[in-house]
Amino acid sequence: MRLIFSALMALAMAPQVQAAVTLHVSSTQQERTSQMDVTLADSYLSVDTAKGRLVYDFAARRRYAINTAAKEYAEYSLFDTVGFRVVEMHNRDVLRGAVAAIKVDTVLTNKQVQENELAVLSAGPGVAEEKTEGEQRVFYVDGVKLAAWSAAGTKVSATDTAQFTRFMRYVPGGHPQLLERLAKGGVIPENLTLFLNEGRDIKLVFTQVQNAKPPAYDLKSYQREISKDGVDALFDRIAAATPQQLDALRAEHPCDASEDFSDAQILDTMLGKMECMLSTGRQVTLTTEQKQAAATSSSLSLLFAAINPGKDGQMADGVKTLVALRQQAPRKAYVLKVFEANNRLRLKQAKEAKELFVEALQANPMLGGAYKDLGDLLLMQYDSARAWRSWDAGRRVSPALPNFEAVNKFEADLLAKNPQFF
Repeated sequence: MRLIFSALMALAMAPQVQAAVTLHVSSTQQERTSQMDVTLADSYLSVDTAKGRLVYDFAARRRYAINTAAKEYAEYSLFDTVGFRVVEMHNRDVLRGAVAAIKVDTVLTNKQVQENELAVLSAGPGVAEEKTEGEQRVFYVDGVKLAAWSAAGTKVSATDTAQFTRFMRYVPGGHPQLLERLAKGGVIPENLTLFLNEGRDIKLVFTQVQNAKPPAYDLKSYQREISKDGVDALFDRIAAATPQQLDALRAEHPCDASEDFSDAQILDTMLGKMECMLSTGRQVTLTTEQKQAAATSSSLSLLFAAINPGKDGQMADGVKTLVALRQQAPRKAYVLKVFEANNRLRLKQAKEAKELFVEALQANPMLGGAYKDLGDLLLMQYDSARAWRSWDAGRRVSPALPNFEAVNKFEADLLAKNPQFF
Protein backbone atom coordinates (compact mmCIF):
# COMPACT_ATOMS: atom_id res chain seq x y z
CA MET A 1 0.00 0.00 0.00
CA ARG A 2 2.88 2.35 0.86
CA LEU A 3 4.48 1.64 -2.51
CA ILE A 4 1.23 2.46 -4.32
CA PHE A 5 0.87 5.72 -2.37
CA SER A 6 4.47 6.69 -3.18
CA ALA A 7 3.91 6.00 -6.85
CA LEU A 8 0.75 8.12 -6.88
CA MET A 9 2.55 10.99 -5.15
CA ALA A 10 5.40 10.82 -7.67
CA LEU A 11 2.90 10.91 -10.52
CA ALA A 12 1.07 13.90 -9.02
CA MET A 13 4.32 15.85 -8.59
CA ALA A 14 5.69 15.05 -12.04
CA PRO A 15 5.59 17.84 -14.66
CA GLN A 16 2.31 17.61 -16.53
CA VAL A 17 2.45 17.66 -20.32
CA GLN A 18 -0.32 19.64 -21.96
CA ALA A 19 -2.99 17.67 -23.75
CA ALA A 20 -3.82 19.10 -27.13
CA VAL A 21 -5.21 18.58 -30.58
CA THR A 22 -3.49 19.54 -33.80
CA LEU A 23 -5.23 19.98 -37.12
CA HIS A 24 -4.75 21.39 -40.60
CA VAL A 25 -7.16 24.08 -41.81
CA SER A 26 -7.71 25.07 -45.43
CA SER A 27 -9.61 28.37 -45.72
CA THR A 28 -11.04 29.69 -49.00
CA GLN A 29 -12.61 33.12 -49.46
CA GLN A 30 -13.21 34.87 -52.79
CA GLU A 31 -11.15 32.24 -54.63
CA ARG A 32 -8.14 32.74 -52.36
CA THR A 33 -7.07 29.76 -50.29
CA SER A 34 -4.77 29.83 -47.28
CA GLN A 35 -3.35 26.95 -45.27
CA MET A 36 -3.00 26.83 -41.49
CA ASP A 37 -1.58 24.32 -39.04
CA VAL A 38 -3.35 24.81 -35.73
CA THR A 39 -2.49 23.62 -32.22
CA LEU A 40 -5.26 23.67 -29.62
CA ALA A 41 -3.49 23.42 -26.26
CA ASP A 42 -4.89 23.80 -22.75
CA SER A 43 -3.96 27.44 -22.17
CA TYR A 44 -3.02 28.64 -25.63
CA LEU A 45 -3.58 28.07 -29.31
CA SER A 46 -1.13 28.62 -32.14
CA VAL A 47 -1.69 29.14 -35.85
CA ASP A 48 1.14 28.51 -38.31
CA THR A 49 0.92 29.93 -41.83
CA ALA A 50 3.35 30.71 -44.61
CA LYS A 51 3.78 34.17 -43.06
CA GLY A 52 4.72 32.98 -39.58
CA ARG A 53 3.10 31.92 -36.33
CA LEU A 54 0.43 33.47 -34.12
CA VAL A 55 0.23 32.36 -30.49
CA TYR A 56 -2.86 33.25 -28.45
CA ASP A 57 -2.01 32.94 -24.75
CA PHE A 58 -5.24 32.89 -22.75
CA ALA A 59 -3.51 32.75 -19.36
CA ALA A 60 -1.56 35.96 -20.05
CA ARG A 61 -4.26 37.44 -22.35
CA ARG A 62 -1.56 38.21 -24.90
CA ARG A 63 -1.05 37.49 -28.57
CA TYR A 64 2.39 36.98 -30.08
CA ALA A 65 3.05 37.45 -33.79
CA ILE A 66 6.19 35.47 -34.52
CA ASN A 67 8.32 35.99 -37.62
CA THR A 68 9.78 32.50 -37.68
CA ALA A 69 12.22 33.33 -40.50
CA ALA A 70 13.67 36.40 -38.77
CA LYS A 71 13.44 34.82 -35.29
CA GLU A 72 11.54 37.86 -33.98
CA TYR A 73 8.18 38.46 -32.35
CA ALA A 74 5.83 41.31 -31.51
CA GLU A 75 3.48 41.31 -28.51
CA TYR A 76 -0.16 42.40 -28.50
CA SER A 77 -3.15 42.34 -26.17
CA LEU A 78 -5.96 39.84 -26.69
CA PHE A 79 -8.32 42.69 -25.84
CA ASP A 80 -7.52 44.47 -29.11
CA THR A 81 -9.43 41.93 -31.19
CA VAL A 82 -12.68 41.73 -29.25
CA GLY A 83 -12.41 45.44 -28.43
CA PHE A 84 -12.33 46.35 -32.09
CA ARG A 85 -15.21 43.99 -32.88
CA VAL A 86 -17.42 45.45 -30.14
CA VAL A 87 -16.68 49.03 -31.24
CA GLU A 88 -17.25 48.13 -34.90
CA MET A 89 -20.54 46.39 -34.11
CA HIS A 90 -21.70 49.48 -32.22
CA ASN A 91 -20.79 51.67 -35.20
CA ARG A 92 -22.76 49.41 -37.54
CA ASP A 93 -25.75 49.43 -35.19
CA VAL A 94 -25.68 53.22 -35.20
CA LEU A 95 -25.47 53.28 -39.00
CA ARG A 96 -28.40 50.88 -39.36
CA GLY A 97 -30.44 52.99 -36.96
CA ALA A 98 -29.63 56.21 -38.80
CA VAL A 99 -30.56 54.72 -42.18
CA ALA A 100 -33.82 53.35 -40.76
CA ALA A 101 -34.67 56.74 -39.20
CA ILE A 102 -34.34 58.71 -42.43
CA LYS A 103 -35.98 55.91 -44.44
CA VAL A 104 -33.56 56.02 -47.37
CA ASP A 105 -33.48 53.21 -49.89
CA THR A 106 -30.05 51.84 -48.88
CA VAL A 107 -29.25 48.15 -48.59
CA LEU A 108 -27.20 47.35 -45.49
CA THR A 109 -25.85 44.05 -44.27
CA ASN A 110 -28.27 42.65 -41.70
CA LYS A 111 -27.08 42.34 -38.14
CA GLN A 112 -27.13 38.52 -38.12
CA VAL A 113 -24.55 38.38 -40.92
CA GLN A 114 -22.46 41.01 -39.15
CA GLU A 115 -22.59 38.95 -35.97
CA ASN A 116 -21.44 36.00 -38.06
CA GLU A 117 -18.53 38.02 -39.42
CA LEU A 118 -17.41 39.65 -36.17
CA ALA A 119 -18.24 36.76 -33.78
CA VAL A 120 -19.91 39.14 -31.31
CA LEU A 121 -23.57 39.84 -30.66
CA SER A 122 -25.21 43.12 -31.58
CA ALA A 123 -27.60 42.85 -28.66
CA GLY A 124 -29.16 39.75 -27.13
CA PRO A 125 -29.19 36.33 -28.81
CA GLY A 126 -31.61 35.68 -31.65
CA VAL A 127 -33.81 32.69 -32.40
CA ALA A 128 -31.43 29.95 -33.50
CA GLU A 129 -32.47 26.98 -35.61
CA GLU A 130 -30.52 24.01 -36.91
CA LYS A 131 -31.67 21.89 -39.84
CA THR A 132 -30.29 18.76 -41.41
CA GLU A 133 -29.93 18.93 -45.18
CA GLY A 134 -28.42 15.71 -46.54
CA GLU A 135 -25.08 15.24 -44.81
CA GLN A 136 -24.92 18.89 -43.78
CA ARG A 137 -26.19 20.68 -40.71
CA VAL A 138 -27.41 24.19 -41.53
CA PHE A 139 -27.62 26.95 -38.97
CA TYR A 140 -30.02 29.91 -38.98
CA VAL A 141 -30.58 32.88 -36.65
CA ASP A 142 -33.87 34.74 -36.97
CA GLY A 143 -34.40 32.98 -40.30
CA VAL A 144 -31.04 34.09 -41.77
CA LYS A 145 -28.83 31.29 -43.06
CA LEU A 146 -25.39 31.73 -41.50
CA ALA A 147 -23.48 28.45 -41.62
CA ALA A 148 -23.40 24.86 -42.74
CA TRP A 149 -21.11 22.10 -41.54
CA SER A 150 -20.65 18.40 -42.06
CA ALA A 151 -22.37 15.95 -39.77
CA ALA A 152 -19.20 13.86 -39.94
CA GLY A 153 -16.15 14.91 -37.97
CA THR A 154 -13.68 14.02 -35.25
CA LYS A 155 -14.90 13.71 -31.67
CA VAL A 156 -12.70 15.59 -29.18
CA SER A 157 -12.86 16.55 -25.50
CA ALA A 158 -14.86 19.47 -24.17
CA THR A 159 -11.63 21.39 -23.50
CA ASP A 160 -10.41 20.87 -27.06
CA THR A 161 -13.78 21.85 -28.50
CA ALA A 162 -13.72 25.06 -26.46
CA GLN A 163 -10.28 25.87 -27.88
CA PHE A 164 -11.49 25.03 -31.38
CA THR A 165 -14.31 27.57 -31.06
CA ARG A 166 -11.78 30.13 -29.76
CA PHE A 167 -9.79 29.55 -32.92
CA MET A 168 -12.96 30.18 -34.90
CA ARG A 169 -13.68 33.40 -32.98
CA TYR A 170 -10.23 34.86 -33.53
CA VAL A 171 -9.46 33.72 -37.06
CA PRO A 172 -12.37 33.00 -39.47
CA GLY A 173 -15.26 34.19 -37.25
CA GLY A 174 -18.69 32.67 -36.70
CA HIS A 175 -21.93 33.69 -35.05
CA PRO A 176 -21.63 33.40 -31.23
CA GLN A 177 -24.67 31.13 -31.03
CA LEU A 178 -23.24 28.89 -33.76
CA LEU A 179 -19.92 28.62 -31.90
CA GLU A 180 -21.74 27.84 -28.67
CA ARG A 181 -23.57 25.02 -30.44
CA LEU A 182 -20.31 23.67 -31.90
CA ALA A 183 -18.68 23.76 -28.46
CA LYS A 184 -21.48 21.67 -26.98
CA GLY A 185 -21.33 19.18 -29.86
CA GLY A 186 -17.86 17.90 -28.97
CA VAL A 187 -16.92 17.38 -32.63
CA ILE A 188 -14.59 19.17 -35.04
CA PRO A 189 -16.45 18.84 -38.35
CA GLU A 190 -14.80 17.83 -41.59
CA ASN A 191 -15.86 21.10 -43.21
CA LEU A 192 -17.75 24.29 -42.36
CA THR A 193 -18.97 27.25 -44.41
CA LEU A 194 -19.74 30.72 -43.03
CA PHE A 195 -22.24 32.61 -45.19
CA LEU A 196 -21.42 36.30 -45.56
CA ASN A 197 -22.61 38.96 -47.99
CA GLU A 198 -21.14 40.01 -51.33
CA GLY A 199 -19.62 36.64 -52.19
CA ARG A 200 -17.33 36.66 -49.16
CA ASP A 201 -18.37 33.24 -47.84
CA ILE A 202 -15.59 31.43 -45.98
CA LYS A 203 -15.18 27.73 -46.71
CA LEU A 204 -13.14 25.78 -44.15
CA VAL A 205 -11.85 22.22 -44.42
CA PHE A 206 -10.44 20.55 -41.29
CA THR A 207 -8.10 17.61 -41.77
CA GLN A 208 -5.36 15.73 -39.88
CA VAL A 209 -7.21 16.15 -36.57
CA GLN A 210 -5.22 14.22 -33.99
CA ASN A 211 -4.25 14.19 -30.35
CA ALA A 212 -0.85 15.62 -29.50
CA LYS A 213 1.29 16.46 -26.49
CA PRO A 214 3.16 19.64 -27.35
CA PRO A 215 5.31 21.38 -24.75
CA ALA A 216 4.20 24.74 -23.45
CA TYR A 217 5.31 27.30 -26.02
CA ASP A 218 8.22 29.58 -25.22
CA LEU A 219 9.80 32.56 -26.93
CA LYS A 220 13.38 31.97 -25.79
CA SER A 221 14.66 31.31 -29.28
CA TYR A 222 13.16 34.57 -30.57
CA GLN A 223 14.00 38.22 -29.97
CA ARG A 224 11.52 41.04 -29.57
CA GLU A 225 11.03 42.99 -32.74
CA ILE A 226 12.38 46.52 -32.13
CA SER A 227 11.33 49.11 -34.71
CA LYS A 228 13.81 51.84 -35.54
CA ASP A 229 11.47 54.81 -35.62
CA GLY A 230 7.88 56.01 -35.45
CA VAL A 231 5.11 54.98 -33.13
CA ASP A 232 6.07 51.28 -33.07
CA ALA A 233 9.55 52.17 -31.84
CA LEU A 234 7.98 53.86 -28.82
CA PHE A 235 5.82 50.86 -27.99
CA ASP A 236 8.59 48.32 -28.63
CA ARG A 237 10.96 50.14 -26.30
CA ILE A 238 8.52 50.15 -23.39
CA ALA A 239 7.33 46.58 -24.01
CA ALA A 240 10.93 45.31 -24.02
CA ALA A 241 12.04 47.23 -20.92
CA THR A 242 12.64 45.32 -17.70
CA PRO A 243 11.32 46.81 -14.43
CA GLN A 244 14.86 47.97 -13.69
CA GLN A 245 15.13 49.65 -17.10
CA LEU A 246 11.77 51.38 -16.54
CA ASP A 247 13.04 52.69 -13.20
CA ALA A 248 16.14 53.98 -14.99
CA LEU A 249 13.96 55.73 -17.58
CA ARG A 250 11.94 57.36 -14.81
CA ALA A 251 15.16 58.52 -13.22
CA GLU A 252 16.15 60.11 -16.55
CA HIS A 253 12.81 61.97 -16.71
CA PRO A 254 11.95 63.05 -13.16
CA CYS A 255 9.28 65.62 -12.36
CA ASP A 256 10.70 69.08 -12.92
CA ALA A 257 11.58 70.64 -9.56
CA SER A 258 11.72 74.22 -10.79
CA GLU A 259 9.72 76.77 -8.78
CA ASP A 260 10.87 79.79 -10.78
CA PHE A 261 7.79 81.90 -11.53
CA SER A 262 9.66 84.86 -12.94
CA ASP A 263 8.32 86.30 -16.19
CA ALA A 264 11.09 84.65 -18.20
CA GLN A 265 10.61 81.17 -16.71
CA ILE A 266 6.96 80.96 -15.70
CA LEU A 267 5.77 79.14 -18.83
CA ASP A 268 8.51 76.48 -18.63
CA THR A 269 7.88 76.05 -14.91
CA MET A 270 4.12 75.61 -15.31
CA LEU A 271 4.59 73.20 -18.22
CA GLY A 272 6.98 71.21 -16.02
CA LYS A 273 4.28 70.86 -13.39
CA MET A 274 1.72 69.84 -16.03
CA GLU A 275 4.21 67.33 -17.42
CA CYS A 276 4.48 65.78 -13.96
CA MET A 277 0.69 65.48 -13.85
CA LEU A 278 0.72 63.69 -17.24
CA SER A 279 3.39 61.29 -15.94
CA THR A 280 2.22 60.57 -12.40
CA GLY A 281 -1.31 61.92 -12.03
CA ARG A 282 -0.10 64.32 -9.35
CA GLN A 283 -2.25 67.44 -9.43
CA VAL A 284 -0.64 70.84 -9.94
CA THR A 285 -0.43 72.78 -6.67
CA LEU A 286 0.66 76.39 -6.35
CA THR A 287 1.46 78.67 -3.46
CA THR A 288 -0.47 81.91 -3.02
CA GLU A 289 2.40 83.88 -4.53
CA GLN A 290 2.62 81.49 -7.50
CA LYS A 291 -1.11 81.77 -8.11
CA GLN A 292 -0.81 85.54 -8.15
CA ALA A 293 2.08 85.36 -10.64
CA ALA A 294 0.14 82.94 -12.81
CA ALA A 295 -2.92 85.18 -12.80
CA THR A 296 -0.94 88.10 -14.24
CA SER A 297 1.17 86.12 -16.71
CA SER A 298 0.32 86.82 -20.35
CA SER A 299 1.96 83.58 -21.56
CA LEU A 300 -0.04 81.43 -19.12
CA SER A 301 -3.20 83.29 -20.05
CA LEU A 302 -2.56 82.39 -23.68
CA LEU A 303 -1.75 78.77 -22.73
CA PHE A 304 -4.93 78.19 -20.74
CA ALA A 305 -7.10 79.85 -23.38
CA ALA A 306 -5.52 77.68 -26.09
CA ILE A 307 -6.00 74.46 -24.09
CA ASN A 308 -9.63 75.25 -23.24
CA PRO A 309 -11.09 77.27 -26.14
CA GLY A 310 -14.49 78.73 -25.36
CA LYS A 311 -15.94 77.79 -28.74
CA ASP A 312 -15.14 75.16 -31.35
CA GLY A 313 -14.32 77.94 -33.78
CA GLN A 314 -11.46 79.03 -31.52
CA MET A 315 -9.73 75.64 -31.74
CA ALA A 316 -7.64 76.61 -34.80
CA ASP A 317 -6.55 79.82 -33.06
CA GLY A 318 -5.58 77.72 -30.07
CA VAL A 319 -3.31 75.60 -32.27
CA LYS A 320 -1.57 78.71 -33.60
CA THR A 321 -1.10 79.98 -30.07
CA LEU A 322 0.42 76.72 -28.85
CA VAL A 323 2.86 76.67 -31.78
CA ALA A 324 3.87 80.28 -31.09
CA LEU A 325 4.40 79.58 -27.38
CA ARG A 326 7.12 77.02 -28.10
CA GLN A 327 9.68 79.81 -28.41
CA GLN A 328 8.88 80.95 -24.87
CA ALA A 329 9.34 77.45 -23.45
CA PRO A 330 12.80 76.25 -24.54
CA ARG A 331 12.88 73.41 -21.96
CA LYS A 332 9.28 72.16 -22.20
CA ALA A 333 8.13 72.91 -25.74
CA TYR A 334 7.37 69.21 -26.22
CA VAL A 335 4.69 69.38 -23.51
CA LEU A 336 2.92 72.02 -25.60
CA LYS A 337 2.83 69.44 -28.42
CA VAL A 338 0.61 67.15 -26.31
CA PHE A 339 -1.97 69.91 -25.95
CA GLU A 340 -1.62 70.89 -29.59
CA ALA A 341 -2.15 67.26 -30.63
CA ASN A 342 -5.43 67.10 -28.77
CA ASN A 343 -6.60 70.35 -30.37
CA ARG A 344 -5.66 69.09 -33.82
CA LEU A 345 -7.52 65.88 -33.12
CA ARG A 346 -10.68 67.89 -32.43
CA LEU A 347 -10.05 69.63 -35.76
CA LYS A 348 -9.97 66.17 -37.41
CA GLN A 349 -6.25 66.53 -38.18
CA ALA A 350 -5.40 63.00 -37.05
CA LYS A 351 -2.14 62.65 -38.98
CA GLU A 352 -0.71 65.85 -37.51
CA ALA A 353 -1.95 64.92 -34.03
CA LYS A 354 -0.29 61.50 -34.20
CA GLU A 355 3.03 63.03 -35.24
CA LEU A 356 2.89 65.48 -32.34
CA PHE A 357 2.16 62.74 -29.80
CA VAL A 358 5.13 60.75 -31.11
CA GLU A 359 7.44 63.78 -30.91
CA ALA A 360 6.36 64.48 -27.32
CA LEU A 361 6.89 60.85 -26.29
CA GLN A 362 10.27 60.74 -27.97
CA ALA A 363 11.25 63.69 -25.77
CA ASN A 364 9.80 62.11 -22.63
CA PRO A 365 8.72 58.45 -22.86
CA MET A 366 7.26 58.66 -19.34
CA LEU A 367 4.26 60.78 -20.40
CA GLY A 368 1.56 58.26 -19.57
CA GLY A 369 -1.23 60.70 -20.42
CA ALA A 370 0.12 61.10 -23.95
CA TYR A 371 0.03 57.31 -24.46
CA LYS A 372 -3.61 57.34 -23.36
CA ASP A 373 -4.55 60.08 -25.84
CA LEU A 374 -2.53 58.49 -28.63
CA GLY A 375 -4.26 55.16 -28.00
CA ASP A 376 -7.65 56.86 -28.25
CA LEU A 377 -6.63 58.36 -31.58
CA LEU A 378 -5.43 55.00 -32.92
CA LEU A 379 -8.69 53.31 -31.94
CA MET A 380 -10.60 56.03 -33.80
CA GLN A 381 -8.48 55.09 -36.84
CA TYR A 382 -9.52 51.42 -36.43
CA ASP A 383 -5.96 50.49 -35.46
CA SER A 384 -6.98 48.62 -32.32
CA ALA A 385 -3.75 46.62 -32.13
CA ARG A 386 -1.63 49.77 -31.79
CA ALA A 387 -4.27 51.44 -29.62
CA TRP A 388 -3.85 48.72 -27.00
CA ARG A 389 -0.07 48.78 -27.42
CA SER A 390 -0.18 52.51 -26.62
CA TRP A 391 -2.43 52.00 -23.60
CA ASP A 392 -0.29 49.09 -22.39
CA ALA A 393 2.85 51.23 -22.71
CA GLY A 394 1.22 54.05 -20.77
CA ARG A 395 0.09 51.72 -18.01
CA ARG A 396 3.61 50.29 -17.74
CA VAL A 397 5.24 53.67 -17.31
CA SER A 398 2.41 55.22 -15.24
CA PRO A 399 0.50 52.35 -13.58
CA ALA A 400 -1.38 54.62 -11.16
CA LEU A 401 -2.39 57.28 -13.69
CA PRO A 402 -6.16 57.88 -13.38
CA ASN A 403 -6.38 58.62 -17.13
CA PHE A 404 -6.47 54.86 -17.75
CA GLU A 405 -9.51 54.16 -15.58
CA ALA A 406 -11.74 54.24 -18.68
CA VAL A 407 -9.49 51.71 -20.46
CA ASN A 408 -9.46 49.43 -17.43
CA LYS A 409 -13.25 49.58 -17.25
CA PHE A 410 -13.54 48.89 -20.99
CA GLU A 411 -11.41 45.77 -20.60
CA ALA A 412 -13.41 44.62 -17.59
CA ASP A 413 -16.63 45.01 -19.59
CA LEU A 414 -15.15 43.09 -22.54
CA LEU A 415 -14.11 40.28 -20.23
CA ALA A 416 -17.50 40.13 -18.50
CA LYS A 417 -19.60 40.26 -21.66
CA ASN A 418 -17.36 38.19 -23.98
CA PRO A 419 -15.70 35.57 -21.73
CA GLN A 420 -15.51 33.03 -24.58
CA PHE A 421 -12.67 35.05 -26.13
CA PHE A 422 -10.55 34.60 -23.02
